[in-house]
Amino acid sequence: MKIKKSIYLILTIMVFMLATSSLSQAGTIVGSRHDLSALSKKGSHSETFFVIEDYEQVCVYCHIPHNSNQNGGPLWNRPLPSANAYNLYDSETLDSSTASINTKSLLCLSCHDCTIAVDTLLNSPWEKISNYGDHMRAQRTSENCGNCHYGGIGRKLGSFLSQDLSNDHPVSFTYDSTLATADGGLKDPSAPSGLGGSIANDMLSNGQLECTSCHDVHDPQYGNFLIKEGQNLCVTCHDK
Repeated sequence: MKIKKSIYLILTIMVFMLATSSLSQAGTIVGSRHDLSALSKKGSHSETFFVIEDYEQVCVYCHIPHNSNQNGGPLWNRPLPSANAYNLYDSETLDSSTASINTKSLLCLSCHDCTIAVDTLLNSPWEKISNYGDHMRAQRTSENCGNCHYGGIGRKLGSFLSQDLSNDHPVSFTYDSTLATADGGLKDPSAPSGLGGSIANDMLSNGQLECTSCHDVHDPQYGNFLIKEGQNLCVTCHDK
C-alpha cells in the first residue's frame, strides 16, 4: 500500500511539474515590464519605486471595466496623446506615407512617448493613499520625463521614445500590394506571416502597419514584446 501511495505521489508531482512547465513557456504580462504593479518589486526596476503610483493591479494601468475611454482600445483606462504631435520617419527611399498616428499605435504611445505618465489613469481603482504619485504630480513634458528616462532608468526600462519618431520604424501607413510593388523590397501582404495566416491577416490592422504589427503587449516571450525572435521578424515583411 505504501509503495502504491508513493508511486501515486510521484506521478502527481510529475503531472504538476509538466503543467507548470508548459505555463511558464507561455507568454504572460504578469511579472513582465508591462506589469507596472510589479515595478517596485523587481530588482531592475527598484529605482522607480518612488515615482510610480502602485495600484497593486496588473491590468488597471491600461484597462478598466467601467467608464472607459471610448476613443481608445477595449475598456481603455488612459488618455491618448494627440495624433498629430509627432515628428515622423521619412527618407528618399520611403514609398509609404503617414498623415497622422492611428489610435492603435497611440495606445502604445500613451506610455511610450513619455508625455503622459504611466500611472495617469482615467479611473483609479481607489483613492490615492500613498506618497508614490510623483509621476502624476509632475508637469508632463518630454523634457521633465527625460530627466529620468534618458538616464539609467531609461536604459533599464527602454521605454522613452519622445514625440520625435523620425528615427523609429514608420507606423500607421497602408501596407498593400501597391506598396510592395513600388518598394521592391517588401513582400506582398498576402504572403505567409509564419504565424498561421498571411501578413495582412496576422499583422496588419485595417490594412495598416501599427506598433502591434511587431509587438504583442501581453506576451514578452521573445523580448521587447516582439511577436517573433530577432531577425525572423524583419524578414517576415522585408524581402532581404
